[in-house]
Order: sequence, then structure tokens, then C-alpha cells
Amino acid sequence: MVTAEAGRSHIVVVLYGSRGDIQPGVCLALELLERGHRVSAAAPPNLVEFARTLGVGEVYPIGTDTHTAWSSDEAADSRSRSPIARICYALKTVRDGFAAFDRSLTGLFVGDDAPLRDADLIVAAPLCQDRCLAVAEKLRIPLVVLRFGPMSENGVLGAVPGLTDSWSPEWKRRSWRLADRVTWLATGWNEASFRRRLGVPRVFGPLPKRLSALGVRQIQAYDPAIVPGVAEEWGAVKPVVGFFDLAPEHRAALGEWGGDRAELVSWLDTGEPPVFVSFGSMPIDDPDHLIALFSGAATELGCRVLFTLGERRGVDPLNPGVYYAGAMDHSGILPRCRAAVHHGGAGTTAAGLRAGLPTMICSVTADQPFWASRIAALGVGYGTRLRGLTGAIVRDGLGVVLSPEAAAAARRLSDQLVAAEKAVAAAAATVEEVLVAAS
Repeated sequence: MVTAEAGRSHIVVVLYGSRGDIQPGVCLALELLERGHRVSAAAPPNLVEFARTLGVGEVYPIGTDTHTAWSSDEAADSRSRSPIARICYALKTVRDGFAAFDRSLTGLFVGDDAPLRDADLIVAAPLCQDRCLAVAEKLRIPLVVLRFGPMSENGVLGAVPGLTDSWSPEWKRRSWRLADRVTWLATGWNEASFRRRLGVPRVFGPLPKRLSALGVRQIQAYDPAIVPGVAEEWGAVKPVVGFFDLAPEHRAALGEWGGDRAELVSWLDTGEPPVFVSFGSMPIDDPDHLIALFSGAATELGCRVLFTLGERRGVDPLNPGVYYAGAMDHSGILPRCRAAVHHGGAGTTAAGLRAGLPTMICSVTADQPFWASRIAALGVGYGTRLRGLTGAIVRDGLGVVLSPEAAAAARRLSDQLVAAEKAVAAAAATVEEVLVAAS
């Protein structure tokens, strides 16, 4: 039971995955800190310092290094072999990662010496929902879930982008129920094992159905304009609040300019706005090949390119219309660009759309194909897969995002998006409502 006053509660935000999975949770943690709560966070070891640098002082490592797991030599070798080898490596990595995650989570919350045993509420990111539900039951405290895409039952969008687009609302709902059942059959044993470890009752059936039955609030951290109709269908139980982003002062703390800031600003000032090309934390086996594809197509189309890809830095000595940088602050650089090309992570997609940029998404995994399908459906870009990318596909995609029609549509959509500070504030208010109801 929650015993603390809602105005000074101990809220724990549990995060797992890549930086794109972590940053929205950090945004919410910072807002809750501003509101006077005690906030702890759990994050992969490689992203603990990221959260601390932004101002979340109480951060605990959980699970394994999520970057090394997918960018190691072993991972690269598996991707260069047969599909079976890739699947086997992925299964082993996921299994080992969640075994470490389970050990860490138990140590943080359960037992007399557990540092987070006095939590009043848990906020769980998408990859942590089933485990955090079990922990919340163990501690008899409420749970709030964060979602970065509309990945649960609804009658607006089906479970398989493209295939289910023309289905009726009822059949779209059925597609989600089928997808949830398949996921449960494939992974339910893993959740059952963790629940036995904690000593909480056994459960039956898919997690989304159980969350709904329990009335767990599921904050949808993406914009209602991207998925019109979903917010109205779900209502207050699954509030669609808007995309999160860091406040400028928190962004400044990261100091992300990807290299020589003065040189980059000078390059931006001396020509037309470039196309921004980045694939975030996605493992890229041959960045030089991707660079050649995009720089070649850009040269044909007469536009400049800013890459945050690979190890090169500075102006290309053979092509002054190409600049190479490291990871950088999207909110600072994207408004100075003409279009964006990326992997389709929810955070990168949001940053590009908020900057009013037509977008080409070359998806890799998870929810990325969904975002690729949405930007195409909304008329603000072009969606494809990264695997099998060719020069012809790149030229077609850039042709779409560089068109006046896509640029105008992207500007219109940008004007409709919820301001990031309002989205985060709405999410924090939801958390506080749950605290008050449970106290």
C-alpha cells in the first residue's frame, strides 16, 4: 500500500533498452523531481551516467550493457551468417539480458537490504512491464506503464502495418488479440519463472489483457496527431499525451555537438540546409556502404548531407557537400536541416517531425516498421527497410522527402504536435493521480 503523501512519494522509473528507450523515462523522472517527489531510476549500465548527467541523481544499474550486446564482434559475425545464426544469437542475447535484468530487479526491490524496497509507485518502460507488474504486486504498490507507440488492442490500427490497414475495426482488434496470444505463448514461460522467483501468484494469458483488467494506467508517449482516433478510443486509462523531449537546459548538460561545433556551424552557414542521416544506436556492419549510397544519391539530387554515422569527422575532403559528425542534440541540429533519414526510433521520429522535417525511415526492428508506415500514411515521408537497401531505393526515398508536397505536409503536422513540456507534464500528472488514488 502507498503510505507516503502524494506530494512527496518515492517513485521508481525502471528503464531498459537503447538510449531511445531510456530518454523518455528520464524526461518523466526529471519532471517528477521538479514536482518535489523522490525519484529513483534503474537503467542499463551503459546509460546510468547519461541519466545522472541529466540530473537524475539516484540511478541504479540494471541488467547488461545494452549497446555492447548488439555491437560486439560476436554480434557482427552472427549478422553476416545465415538467418538461423542471426536468430540463435538474438535469442541467446535476449535470454542472457533478461536473466541479468531479473537478478538486478530482484536485488533492487526485494529483501531487507534492497535499496528500492520503500517505493510507493513504479513506472515501467515497455521492455520492463511484465517484470515490474510482478514487483508491484509483491510490494503491493501501483504500477504505471510507459508506451512509445500504440502497441495494444485498438480498432484504428492493426497489429501488422500494411497488412491490416484495410481491415475493419473489429478485425484490427482481433489482430492484436492474436499477436498478444502469440507473444504470450513464446515468452510467457519467462514471466512465469520470474514470478516464481518473487513468490507472487501464477498468471494466465497475455500481459495487455491483464493490465487492462487491473486498470493499470498506460501512458502513451507519442502524439495523437500521428494516430488519429486512438486517443478517443482509449480514453483516460491509456492517455495519449504526446512525444517527450528534454528541456533545453538538460540538453545543454549533454554537450552533444558530434565534434567541432564551430566547424559544423560554419559548414551549415555556407550552404543550403542538408539532409540529416543517422541510424542512432542501431548496429551497422558497413557504415561506409550506407554513406556511399546516400552521398551518391544526394549528389545526383543536388543536396548536401550531414551524417552522424561511422567514425569519420568533419567535411569530406572529396565532397564539400558532405559533413560527418558524431551523436548530437537533435533538437539543436534538426531545425537547421531540410529532411531526415533514420531508423525510425520513436524519439528520433518525434524530433524530426517536431522540427517539421519530411522523413525517410529505414527500419530495422521493434516498433520501427510501424513508424515507417505512419510517416508514409501521413504524407510526410517514405518508409522502407534498412536490410536490402539499394541506390535506387535511396534515390526514390530522397525524392519523396525532398518534394515540396512532403515539406508542406511535414510543416502542417509539426504545427499540430503537442509541445514536449506539455506532454511530459500530462504524464507526470497521470502518475500523481495514480498515487492519490492509491493513498
